[in-house]
Amino acid sequence: MAYLRTAERHDALGEKVVFTGVLEDATSKVSFVSHKIAYPLFRDSVYDIHSAYVHEFPDRSLLLVMTEFTKIELKNVEDIIEYTWIPKIGSINRPVRYIFLNGTISTIHSTSGLIKRCNKCRSLILYDSTKCPNECGMGYAWDLRISSKLYDGTGTIKMVLTKDLAAKVLQRNLSQLILQASLNQNNQEDLSHPNSNSVSTLSLEVPSTFDVLEAILPENVSPSFYTKSDKLIASDGRNLVYFPVNDSDLKSKFAELNIRNLDANGTESMEATKMIRRLVERAISMAIQDTTEKRMRHGIYLLEDPIALYRCERAKLYLGFSADIRVNTQQPYRHKHQLTIELSPHAYVRESVLDYIRMRREAGATANAVIRMLLNYRNRVIVAPTGHFGTIVDVISKKASNQIVSELDNRNLVEFWKQVYDIDISPDEIPLLKIKMLNSENIFTYPASMCYFGQESLYIPASVQKFIEYKQSRLIPRMCEVVKKAIKDLKIGEDIEIHRISDIYRANDRENIQRQILDDTRQKLYGRNVHARGSIMYVHDELWFFPNQIHIS
Repeated sequence: MAYLRTAERHDALGEKVVFTGVLEDATSKVSFVSHKIAYPLFRDSVYDIHSAYVHEFPDRSLLLVMTEFTKIELKNVEDIIEYTWIPKIGSINRPVRYIFLNGTISTIHSTSGLIKRCNKCRSLILYDSTKCPNECGMGYAWDLRISSKLYDGTGTIKMVLTKDLAAKVLQRNLSQLILQASLNQNNQEDLSHPNSNSVSTLSLEVPSTFDVLEAILPENVSPSFYTKSDKLIASDGRNLVYFPVNDSDLKSKFAELNIRNLDANGTESMEATKMIRRLVERAISMAIQDTTEKRMRHGIYLLEDPIALYRCERAKLYLGFSADIRVNTQQPYRHKHQLTIELSPHAYVRESVLDYIRMRREAGATANAVIRMLLNYRNRVIVAPTGHFGTIVDVISKKASNQIVSELDNRNLVEFWKQVYDIDISPDEIPLLKIKMLNSENIFTYPASMCYFGQESLYIPASVQKFIEYKQSRLIPRMCEVVKKAIKDLKIGEDIEIHRISDIYRANDRENIQRQILDDTRQKLYGRNVHARGSIMYVHDELWFFPNQIHIS
């Protein structure tokens, strides 16, 4: 028995005392109500229960009901651990209260941070809108929450931290945030006095309908097999890829090709809009990297070569910016499709696993000592170039030139990284790392030079932190110059033009606050291990986890 209390209930004959609480065994946990009050129940005790019944509610949650005829027998056991439920996300299929979950935060949704809720139905309102999706017409109020996914190796579940817990985790004063957001300063300013936390926006316009080539991937072949750093190609995430109709090089690689008309106003507008956005995103990414002549690292476009930091092991400072594309919800013209790019400066401190290994080896560490450290103590890494988190599960003493990508792709790691990302890997690089990505059962092999430790693994002196902040504060003008140059005369293929319809502006204070809190949330929580207690319930026909207590490692 995990939880017990006495309560008074009312029925047709008046008041009645009952026992309520939570029971668990090795398989599950369930709330109970016991009408047999003559038999004393004790917390942290083990019982055999006979002749009870289970009631199932419409949301599929259960209640164990013990009547006056139920037989309850106390069991004498030396260790109650065998009767304790250790829940795993993959085995949870119904609501349950007072549950403890351990896992890793594998996703932070964009509906986190400061959000808008309808004053009537409490529905979420889109980032760039003020209207309730249910058209209540009652206005909105600000709220704070963190929407994420929790992963424990067996499955994932959506985890939502409500207002009070989110404010505690983010260590932010909720009242001040809402006050700042409610100022509603809509004046867009120029970039003459930028600051390191600014979000800058730029509007683009493409035709709302145009033709592309749609190719079917061969069975069991990844889209990366056809991806090259200089090729404009986008995947639907399943078995289709799309590219410009005039790309003869890519045409020759596929047996099954169709001309597909992407129409953002047609019957399949959602799918078409998604593919238009992905193609534009890919075109912009290629243009930015060609302009800077530097490859993407850690999910940002680098503006200069990494800078070695003093007294931070072998860590380096990576200076650049991110470019997130979103579709405007209100399109003024049906023949044109508008998108907004949100530009944010970033300064990341990263240490490659290869540099860490070399530092340890120069200090005299044995191979076994280094491998033990990587597998047991410093196994959480960030992989290039996406900036996603993963865990080291194995260290392979093998050269990069001798390791093929997979059974379906016979390229070695040196060829793969050069062709797909235009990143040079030394053929003699050793060791290689087996990385299990968050929110995935797949394990990938990476060169140690393309896996990094983040700031949480490093000690950064105050003087170095000031230097980092100084460098970040000077990124915005350089970022804007690069983006303006990159999108000039930008096209999808040879015919589909991408027009800039606004200058680069600093987002208004309200949008900046929202974006800053979202970025702060992702930096603090993404990839972190958590131990949380709360309740699991159905929301929109999906199980969600609502913690009331949380500990973040």
